[in-house]
Amino acid sequence: MKFSLTAILLCLATAVFSQAEFGWGLEVYPNYSHRRLITQTSVPVQLTRELEELETGRFSYTAGLFAQWKGQRAGFQTGLRFMDTGYQTIRTPLSAADTPPPGATEKRIAYQNRFIEAPAELQFFHELDNKNDFFFMVGLALAYNLSNSTRTIYYTGDTQSSNTEKADKEDFADISYSFLTGMGWEHQFSDRFSLVLQPAFQFWLRALLVEADINRNLYSVGVRVGVKFR
Repeated sequence: MKFSLTAILLCLATAVFSQAEFGWGLEVYPNYSHRRLITQTSVPVQLTRELEELETGRFSYTAGLFAQWKGQRAGFQTGLRFMDTGYQTIRTPLSAADTPPPGATEKRIAYQNRFIEAPAELQFFHELDNKNDFFFMVGLALAYNLSNSTRTIYYTGDTQSSNTEKADKEDFADISYSFLTGMGWEHQFSDRFSLVLQPAFQFWLRALLVEADINRNLYSVGVRVGVKFR
């Protein structure tokens, strides 16, 4: 249903803005990503509390191409993005089950999830002057899960070493969808080139795993930076 809704939004918006100014460009979205913990009633409250204290956010990024149809007051943007996102644990002492390198005393686990994402975004513009526009954005995005991995980082004094293991893809949802919103500024350097800065927020409406008593919804906040050509 979410896929159909996004497809309809994409088709309608393309038709509405087909006569508008077309632009395309490159964008990067460095961000802080985290997760919202979802637990079933069968999960002990103490375990939930321990996970909330153990898990934290991490630096992530998204990069890709976009296409935009911009009218006088509103616009539509879509594209294709590669996303490296996830969350991590805080640094913790080693346990008896760990197999660290000699001398290691602490570890951190980073959970990495990689996707290909296709957004459908509506933009509403307010012209500040001939070269500057302020805009508000709201939209949805569909994402296909490429891979998932767990990276264990061991700390030995001031040095680090790591071991990465690929997770079983069958445990993860192939298709995910998310809500997007943000406010931004577009500066036109010339008739053919603009710079776009947009603080943005993204929340995943579908959890990472297919079925699990303990699951997670990802979210991120950051600044999207783009260069647009006409």
